[in-house]
Amino acid sequence: MKLYFPDERVVEIESVVGLKSALAFIDRIPDGQVIELKQTEKHTIRAERDENYWIVTARPRGWWFRQTLTTGDWIDPSKRQRKPFWVYRGTLSDAKVQKVFLEFFEGKNLSQPIEGAAD
Repeated sequence: MKLYFPDERVVEIESVVGLKSALAFIDRIPDGQVIELKQTEKHTIRAERDENYWIVTARPRGWWFRQTLTTGDWIDPSKRQRKPFWVYRGTLSDAKVQKVFLEFFEGKNLSQPIEGAAD
């Protein structure tokens, strides 16, 4: 797979270790910039910086359409308060972006739900 950075740099990714290393610096990507991991032109995952967070869309194998991912956070265990199951875009942390990029690379199901999922 190939990982595309905002500065037009392209890195050939051949292992999980290589991907982790390449993603180690995503916290330095400026607002509005995009990184994208492509398996093929049709099967990709892309993340756009939205201030301190990310908007992540993916189209893994078997998906007909590109889907926006959400945080999936819905319960605050410290206060035992329910939160909405899905939260609008722009709320994924650097760590969650790294995790779903690794899952996509490994061909796993993505751990983050898609936008519009109900609780």
